[in-house]
Amino acid sequence: MPNEAAIETRIMRNREKILGIGDSLCIRRCRMGPDYGVADLVFLPQGGKHKLVIVEAKQASSADAKIKVVGQLLMYYAGALELGLAGVRLLKDYADANQKYASSRHRSSIRAITGGTSSPEASWAALRKGRRLRPDNIRLVAALDSDPGVVLKSTLTALHDHHGLQVSVISVVGRNDLRLWQPGRGPGVEREQSSVEGHAAEPWAECR
Repeated sequence: MPNEAAIETRIMRNREKILGIGDSLCIRRCRMGPDYGVADLVFLPQGGKHKLVIVEAKQASSADAKIKVVGQLLMYYAGALELGLAGVRLLKDYADANQKYASSRHRSSIRAITGGTSSPEASWAALRKGRRLRPDNIRLVAALDSDPGVVLKSTLTALHDHHGLQVSVISVVGRNDLRLWQPGRGPGVEREQSSVEGHAAEPWAECR
């Protein structure tokens, strides 16, 4: 089974096929706020309604992996809602100018991202400038090395149906075999979607 770093790398390599954001920039190990933790991957699409696509990777062999991944994504989501559009522009500028380092496993400092601001407080103030991100500007993705399973699917479906929060799941089951699951639009119904290769609609989208 791939470790978490391998899961991240495979998603980065296949982000066009599985997420449709091939033109996106990426910051790996991106802090989502002074108190909200560090996301494994933050993609910054060049267009469309999503300004941030936040991915958290977990090996499902860990007993509480599926619990942790949901909790962490909710924390990142809360932090992302404090960011402004001018702050997203800073993230994009940094990721564009430092593509190799930003996509490496080294954590980018908040001071570097904001262009050498004088203090952490000033850095976060810069990232909060502009119109605040709306919930529909943020996409949340859990990445696992297995099928999400019944309990996780039920949990994410409940969050979608009762709170309007959509968390997708990518299962990385092979080197280039990635499958996307999303909760549906009605109680207990998984969303049907076409596979990335354009085959018949299935609850899973496969990327091989």
